[in-house]
Amino acid sequence: MKNKLNGRDFITIGIFNAIGIVIYMAVAFAMATTVIGGFIASGVSFMVAATVYILMAVKVKKKGVFTISGTLLGLIALSGGHLPHAVFAVIGGMICDLIIGNYESKGRMIIVYGTFALADFLGTVIPVILFGTASFVERASKWKMSEAGINEALSYFKVSWAVGFGLITFVLACIGAFVAIKILKKHFEKAGVI
Repeated sequence: MKNKLNGRDFITIGIFNAIGIVIYMAVAFAMATTVIGGFIASGVSFMVAATVYILMAVKVKKKGVFTISGTLLGLIALSGGHLPHAVFAVIGGMICDLIIGNYESKGRMIIVYGTFALADFLGTVIPVILFGTASFVERASKWKMSEAGINEALSYFKVSWAVGFGLITFVLACIGAFVAIKILKKHFEKAGVI
């Protein structure tokens, strides 16, 4: 069946995700040098990596692209002991695959990519808000965060801040997707890559 993922699609998804995750991690680590930077790291990372993810999506154009991408992000999170983050990444990818449609709507593509980034962000914040700060304090201690830095970060783990930072994450990712679509149209479509 034409709409089913094949071996070539899996290879394409794997290669593009490897590139996207490297970009994501590099930007996230750079952003996480400050407390506020840590809270907007997901949005900035997805904004910078947008061209990679959008190019992957329009090259494959099949259901499953975002579920696989979420699963790969989830495996990275899981390798660091972040189960809730992994779960949110996978569920976010599944939701995106339900929304995307036939990949023809640029507006839908932008919203889906923003949703993908938002799910990633929520996976890091919601568990702390719902289940307490112990897991964050343990992780922050491993990262050699100072006690003052930990206390400052904990002051942002409130629903109001989560909504604000979540909105910022969504908007930054949407901006990245919008720019990525323009780049793809200008350079990749004319070159016949997509």
